[in-house]
Amino acid sequence: MRSGVERFRDLLEKEIGQRCEVYRHPSTSRKLPAVFVLMFKNFPDPEYMTAYSYGLSASNGKDQGFAGRELVIQIKSNLDNWGHVLGFLISHLRGDCPFDVGQIIRFGQPIAGDSSMEHFLVHDADEDLGTSTNFILSKNYGVSLVQLSPIYGNELAVINKMGWTAFYSRLQSVKSDINRNPL
Repeated sequence: MRSGVERFRDLLEKEIGQRCEVYRHPSTSRKLPAVFVLMFKNFPDPEYMTAYSYGLSASNGKDQGFAGRELVIQIKSNLDNWGHVLGFLISHLRGDCPFDVGQIIRFGQPIAGDSSMEHFLVHDADEDLGTSTNFILSKNYGVSLVQLSPIYGNELAVINKMGWTAFYSRLQSVKSDINRNPL
């Protein structure tokens, strides 16, 4: 019998039309399984990277009913750190952090060497990802995606002032640009 991560990988590879690299991140909890990151390089375009998590739903799936929650990030960078950060965040935060839409994830240091962005805004996964945002992995279980978009530390004050939805409407067209100007 194939595992959930294998079924998820197969669905993603079929939709995207290319193979992904799969990385296993150890769990920081003895009660929860490892976290996997499925990384697609040069997707949706050259010099982009899209990464999906599998393992967050191990801690939140029971509360969400049929669908557990998983993360996706899509950025213009060739550095793997952007994908690996999903595994790191989930390994350290699952069970304590719900990764709810509108939430700010404070990383506290530059996420990768090619950007000075330090935090993430959690939002609904965009339809322009190039894949579905909901996946059925078995007759009793599926996953729904939420997306992380990197933000600068000085944008936290802007978000507090205008609200995350107004901020996101301004961010949406440039959210994959890791060297954009702060909003």
